[in-house]
Amino acid sequence: MKRHLQSAAAFLLAAVVAVPVFAARGSADFTRFVALGDSYGAGFESSSLNERHQEFSWPAIIAKQVGLRLCTPADNAAAHCFAQPLVSFPGIANELILQSIAPPSPVITAAPGQGQPLMLTFARPYNNLSVPGATVGALLTVKGNEAPNPGEPTVVSFGRFILRGLGTEVEAAVAQHPTFIAMWIGGNDYLSVMFSGDPSSLTSVTDFRARYETVLNALTTGAPSAGMVVGNLPSGVPPYLRLVPPFLVNPATGQPVLVDPNTGIPVATGGVPLFFRVRTGTTDDNRPIIEPVAPTTLIPLGTRTKLAQGYGLPEIFKAIPPFNQLPHVGEPLLTTDVITQEELQTVITRVGQYNAIITELANARQIPVADVSGLFNRVYSSTGEHLGPITVTPAPVSGGFFNLDFFHLTDLGYLMMGNEFIKAINQGYSTEIPLASITDLYSNNGAFFGDGVPGATDNLTFHGSDNGITDEAVQQNNTMWAHPTVRKIRPRAVTH
Repeated sequence: MKRHLQSAAAFLLAAVVAVPVFAARGSADFTRFVALGDSYGAGFESSSLNERHQEFSWPAIIAKQVGLRLCTPADNAAAHCFAQPLVSFPGIANELILQSIAPPSPVITAAPGQGQPLMLTFARPYNNLSVPGATVGALLTVKGNEAPNPGEPTVVSFGRFILRGLGTEVEAAVAQHPTFIAMWIGGNDYLSVMFSGDPSSLTSVTDFRARYETVLNALTTGAPSAGMVVGNLPSGVPPYLRLVPPFLVNPATGQPVLVDPNTGIPVATGGVPLFFRVRTGTTDDNRPIIEPVAPTTLIPLGTRTKLAQGYGLPEIFKAIPPFNQLPHVGEPLLTTDVITQEELQTVITRVGQYNAIITELANARQIPVADVSGLFNRVYSSTGEHLGPITVTPAPVSGGFFNLDFFHLTDLGYLMMGNEFIKAINQGYSTEIPLASITDLYSNNGAFFGDGVPGATDNLTFHGSDNGITDEAVQQNNTMWAHPTVRKIRPRAVTH
């Protein structure tokens, strides 16, 4: 009897250890694995969607770790592989390439040539249905058969060759009778502010809840036995918003111009911010309110084009070389050209509300939630995220997390994001899917460098201590980002 009691106790202990945090819906069966999302899910990198980086999209990372083969253009719809809408290099649009990292500023150019979709005749929906630019609402509306329009949003133009008129992301996912579904969506419901500077473009909390719930209901109803995982959203500020300081910089020296804004007389210290903006509202005599930009204001990288023309500089600079050569000195920046701390806090608060909704709706359906927000928080911390000898930070170029459009992730960043989903799956389903290793990235330096483009710095390789560039380049990098401009860069305003 004693032996039987001991055996029973051991059995019960083992059962307790094996039980997941909660009873996740369905099972971890990846026979027919589909993923829904936006540009992060598509593997969009350095302003481009192309096959050199699509294999590192977070859904592709999961697929490889569960033993699925990634489809190639030679595969047909009958092949048992994880299909993505592959695009030839240099992609759509052309991938940005780091040509030089020498001071005073890096030289970043778009790779020459024209990329083309490689799997348009693939006779079924792709497993990875992520469409750059997609919002939660777009998962329910965009089908890829919309009539061409010169002013169409990113999600429509990319959806045309990704969804191909076979249905919305949700419909195309359900049509595949999936055994497991992964989804990360919601970034574009707030990240569009980074490009527009307009907080009114945020999706309302009410609309976000209604749309996210509709998506989950459609997926769980259409695939009632499928396992599922979703991810929450980060609120960290990407380098795209931190590279341009909110004060005038002398292009010859890279140093702040410290002057009395009323007289133009140089001062040693205490210089004031010199960009102006139009604040919402008018004066008593119906004139727009003009005010200095606060030192805490964020200037999106895309605003550089206007700064280079003199917008935002006080009128006194019409008489001060070399600024007197700029055509728009004395004209203010618009409210949409900057993001104030108040506006940024509005975004951060809204992301917190979105995450509460995601967690609530997912828990109600027994769906594990990948802590993508936690990953970003660790990368943004003072110590960064440690991967063995490598420390990953949000620093531009050298940090290893953000790529050359300073908004999307590198191959390494997407791999880390994929691992967060694997952790959530393992916890929710008591599986032991191995986390993806960074080893493969040592031979895929295109996240940072030339990708074989003639004239690019192809010889630069990963270095354990500096996340992808040489020690000399790290030193150069520390110098160059004191300068507000990036020479020859052509970032695209492509939403997440």
